[in-house]
Amino acid sequence: MRITDVGIVGINATNPVGKLNVGGTSNHLSLSSPGNVVVGDITGFNVGFDATQIQARINGKAANLTLNNFGGTTFIGSSTKSSTGLVANGTSYGLSGYSSNSGSTGVNGAGPSADGFGVAGSGFYGTFGYSPTNFGYGIYGQGANGAYGVEGYSNVSIGVFGATGNSSSYAGFFVGNVYTTGSYMSSDEKLKQNIQDFSSAMNIIKQLHPKQYQYRRDGNFRQMNLPEGQHYGLIAQDVEKILPDLVKDSKFDVMKQVQSKVFTDPKNLDAQRTTSIMTKSGETIDFKALNYTEFIPIIIKGMQEQQKTIETLQQINQNHQQQINELKQQVQNISVTKTDLSVNKSVSNTGYLLQNSPNPFSSNTVIRCFLPANIHNAQLSIFSADGKPLKTYSLSNSGMNEVTVNTASLASGQYSYSLIIDGKVADTKAMVLMK
Repeated sequence: MRITDVGIVGINATNPVGKLNVGGTSNHLSLSSPGNVVVGDITGFNVGFDATQIQARINGKAANLTLNNFGGTTFIGSSTKSSTGLVANGTSYGLSGYSSNSGSTGVNGAGPSADGFGVAGSGFYGTFGYSPTNFGYGIYGQGANGAYGVEGYSNVSIGVFGATGNSSSYAGFFVGNVYTTGSYMSSDEKLKQNIQDFSSAMNIIKQLHPKQYQYRRDGNFRQMNLPEGQHYGLIAQDVEKILPDLVKDSKFDVMKQVQSKVFTDPKNLDAQRTTSIMTKSGETIDFKALNYTEFIPIIIKGMQEQQKTIETLQQINQNHQQQINELKQQVQNISVTKTDLSVNKSVSNTGYLLQNSPNPFSSNTVIRCFLPANIHNAQLSIFSADGKPLKTYSLSNSGMNEVTVNTASLASGQYSYSLIIDGKVADTKAMVLMK
């Protein structure tokens, strides 16, 4: 031990410097070895020092070390160097920040104005934030003047991961528009159970009532940053009556501004500024949220059901058109191939039939015929396509006669009708019934 004439004390130091200089490198600090300097009782609470370490101990075990317990700022590292100012490594937390004052900050990181980080984390969790209360934030990020509040990036994995253990809550809650260049949802079969087809999607769609509306932006609703202008969608309360599982009760925490001081220069204790930070006010807006994504399979199923109906109607229409074409062809064939029985001019050159009206017809039809004078017996007869007589109407007046044919007992198809004068066919025409 040496004491110089200017009051410098050296222990194991040939040329001591500073007021107290403890030299030597043999006494490396550990929980069991004292180190170069020991403050306190080695069998009780003590702090040991060597050239590179400081350790608080209690009888051979690690103890807590407190710096500036009664206030003041503790600076570690130099902001003028490129090395890391502080590296914290612990079995539970690498770095834990806490402040007992309302509106203050547990951990405050101040970086340069450009190309730097206020707080940078690296590890299994780069940054971990935890709030034990219902009104706190695990991690809070606020950007100003075009800056990012929170940015997450990974070149091979997940840039930002959010999770919640409460199914009634959200893993992420965004106030305002969300932009994405891609979007996926879990849909693997192994993630699902009780899988089964469903039907009557069109019945569900018919019960929905799309609306046109504007979002509220008055009072506290302005904080929700709801979209402006005209919008189109569904009302959650209406959907809840039909599809309750697609509606979720939600709430929005109304915010308030508080003033907080942050350091602007890590080298200067007095370099602080007061900034406004938004925090929860304790008031909430209760509202219902709607899962629009699950309407997609309902719409797809409804389109499939509608397409099946269209195809069925197309087939029915095609069959009807084919029947119409066949009946038209039969009418044309009958008109072309009239036999001598169709018109017997030897009986009367002046007795004739007019075409029934309407033709084709779906209910009753009217037949008009002309009878000459000096006849003894005349009648109008209706025949089936195979020539069987179905109805007969007696005619007694000379000149133009009109007969209404009741088709209630007739089926759809082709028929013929003949004017018979004194037992002989004077004229025959065809008609088509379509019910």
